[in-house]
Amino acid sequence: MRKLLASPPQGAHAAPFPHFIEPCLATLRDTPPEGADWLHEIKYDGYRTQCHLRASRPRLLTRRGYDWTERFGSLVDDIAGLAVDTAILDGEVVAIDEKGRPDYAKLQADLAKGRGDRLVYFVFDLLYVDGLDLRRASLLERKRVLRGVLDRSHGARVLFSDHLEGNARAVVANACAMGLEGIVSKDRNAPYRSGTNESWIKVKCGRSDDFPIIAFVEKLGAEPRRVASLYIGRRQNGRLLYAGKARSGYTLESAERLREMLDPYIRSTSPLDEPLHKPKATWVEPVIAAEIAYSSRTPNGLLREAVFKGIRDDLAPRAGPKTASDRRPAPAARSPTRVPRENILQLLPQAVVPSKEELASYWAKVGRRALRYLARRPLKLVRHSRGTTFYHKGSLPPVPEPVHQLTIEKREGGEGTRLWIDSIDGLIGLVAMGAVELHPWNATIDDLEHPDLIVFDLDPGAGIERDFLTETAFTLRDMLKQEHLDSWPKLTGGKGIHLMVPVEPTLTHDEARDFAKAVSQRLAATDRKRYVTAADPARRKGRIFIDYLRNGRGNTAIGTCSPRARPGFPVAARVTWKDIADGLPPDAFSLAKPPAR
Repeated sequence: MRKLLASPPQGAHAAPFPHFIEPCLATLRDTPPEGADWLHEIKYDGYRTQCHLRASRPRLLTRRGYDWTERFGSLVDDIAGLAVDTAILDGEVVAIDEKGRPDYAKLQADLAKGRGDRLVYFVFDLLYVDGLDLRRASLLERKRVLRGVLDRSHGARVLFSDHLEGNARAVVANACAMGLEGIVSKDRNAPYRSGTNESWIKVKCGRSDDFPIIAFVEKLGAEPRRVASLYIGRRQNGRLLYAGKARSGYTLESAERLREMLDPYIRSTSPLDEPLHKPKATWVEPVIAAEIAYSSRTPNGLLREAVFKGIRDDLAPRAGPKTASDRRPAPAARSPTRVPRENILQLLPQAVVPSKEELASYWAKVGRRALRYLARRPLKLVRHSRGTTFYHKGSLPPVPEPVHQLTIEKREGGEGTRLWIDSIDGLIGLVAMGAVELHPWNATIDDLEHPDLIVFDLDPGAGIERDFLTETAFTLRDMLKQEHLDSWPKLTGGKGIHLMVPVEPTLTHDEARDFAKAVSQRLAATDRKRYVTAADPARRKGRIFIDYLRNGRGNTAIGTCSPRARPGFPVAARVTWKDIADGLPPDAFSLAKPPAR
């Protein structure tokens, strides 16, 4: 393997073994892109699977990061034989029918029965290998290295997903004629980017997509219980709307399994944002997705001839088929008036929160500019649930489809999950989870260990006049300029000012915090009676607390454009240095008066 990488591809860099990497997702289009920059691959009808291989021990993770190693059975043995020490592969696990084509129904049936002999892993990307992170390398270079890895290996069911070049429309036509699902066209020069983006374009032979299940109709008198049909939703501009009813496509087995999966998520009211009268419907939280084929859409977005193709249980909040003993406790098992103690990092008993409708309306207005500051960053959340406002920790409530999850290594050891968003729908999805305040990391999901921001929080204690706070902000700005660093000010929606310092992501979190500490201490040394860098509240009266502790791995500050859980619902906002000089008040912006930047 070392000989294979004697000259690592441009963009590859040495890095520790990553945790789960949010996958790159293709954008659906009616026609494929043309031109020499595009490679065209078969679109496999299976489960997107990320393989983490260390010391010949594979872990197979679904698109949402759930560990399905055991579910894929003997396929794991073939992967374990790859001729590398460590690797992260991206591909699709499929079940092959008698004609050698991927068959999604057979895949679900095989996994439900614990059968693995028809499973094949088609690998189309290599993200990490033997100490090198390849995500910044071009697709063509990543595939070159991947082919070398697989050519040196002997796993009969681990196959290289080859590509075609040239006439994209002809490639689509041939794929459809062969009974395949479609193709994925990929920019040959692009790096690997997590989330949905335009460097991968998918074109399907038939119309189908994933839709959240919003309700089901149960088969009367059936034993065991099973669904007769599904009501499905669609997301548009952050709202959940009705998309139609899937009346056919169910096998007896899938109908029973689907009923079992939906049982923990039953709710008494519709989750839709517009009223819908369906007296036979049993409403559910919209967290389970189904793949639905359809002939066309009506002008108001309803699906014509909707047919159920399968359960997207790889996207569900829990992995694997559920049995009566495996099912998570029903909500009634907990007190309906209390948030579980294990979910509360810090209570905010004085908090005042807006309604979800007010929050959703606000994010719809400012979401596009808010994403400049909040997108693709792990988030710490202040949530409001069951009458309680708190900093959230631990297990999550149902996560809407536009909100992404990321598995990280926690500072105290073990793994944890952080949420991130990259769309207005994602922001509104957080509202559905009860999120009020968003506190982003100083690093992005693309490079978790190297911040691209350093934050200085100027927090005035009792007795500090606004003019002195303003003067301090300008003094700190000038100190940073001496370090060849620019900064911009942010009103926090409280009483302080944040100085935000964009930096190249070359420092570690510890190094960034140490730099911020050194600068803060230099500023504090100019007037010990007026400044303090210690967090002790008793020492802050008549002083400005220069808080550098907003820096460090996992430490956060209120996000730009984020509302605050305070009276009047103020909003943190980027402002200009002229605004600071003019004495713009700290609560100048609110849900009712959104920031313009």
